[in-house]
Amino acid sequence: MSQAATRAALERAGLNLTATLPAEEYDAIVAPPWRSSVLRRGCRSVLIVGNRGGALWECFRRSPESSERNDPLDRYTARVLRETGETHFASYRDRRQDRPLPLVALAERAGLGSPGRVGLLLHRTYGPWISLRAVVYSEEQVPFDAPPVFEPCRDCPAPCERACRGGAICESGLDGLRCFRTKLLDAGCRRACDARTACVRAREHAFSPEQVVHHSRIAWTPRLVAHALRFLIRRS
Repeated sequence: MSQAATRAALERAGLNLTATLPAEEYDAIVAPPWRSSVLRRGCRSVLIVGNRGGALWECFRRSPESSERNDPLDRYTARVLRETGETHFASYRDRRQDRPLPLVALAERAGLGSPGRVGLLLHRTYGPWISLRAVVYSEEQVPFDAPPVFEPCRDCPAPCERACRGGAICESGLDGLRCFRTKLLDAGCRRACDARTACVRAREHAFSPEQVVHHSRIAWTPRLVAHALRFLIRRS
C-alpha cells in the first residue's frame, strides 16, 4: 500500500495526523538502536502517526478494544496499522536497548508542531489537542520540505502558567520533575491537565472530558514506578 493510501485508511480510523520524514532526517535524530535500517531493510522514509481533535476517540469507542483494560487505545492503534498492511512500525511507548523513540522531536522536524510552555507539541491549527502514537517504516521515497518556523507561545499571556497546579510551567518551559510529582500527589491533576485546558490555542478542538482523562493518566512503567517510590519514600 502506498503512503497516500495508508494515510487515507488511517484517517478513516481517526488517526488523522500524519507526516513523513526521509530516513536520513529520521536517523539524524534517533539513537543508534532506532536507526531506520535496523527497523526495516531498505527503509527510505518514516510516517509519523497521531491524531488531532476528537475523531480518534469516537472511532476507538466503537472498537472492540474499548472494552479492554490494558492499553486499549494502543491496541486499537496497532490493529489499525496492521489492517493497512503495515507490519514495520513502533509505538511511542517502545524502547530499544532502554532508549525511547524521540517521537516529539521527530514530529517537530516533520512539521507537526513546536514545543510550547505547557510541555506539549503545539499544532498550528489544533494547538495542544493532538497526540502522537506511532512511526511506520516505509520503503517509499516521499518528497520533504523543511517546515517553516513556528513559535506558538510568542507574545502569549501564558494562562497555562497560572493554571498549573504544581507551578511547573515558566517562560523557559515545563519542569517535568515538578509536573510528575504534582500528578503523584494531586488526584485532580491525574484526571486532567489544567494548564493544557487553559491554553489559548484551538479550544474549539479540545478533547472530550473522557478523552482528556485517558490522556492525563500516568503511563506506569517499571522505571516510573521506581521513580515514584523513591519520591514518596523521601517525603515520608
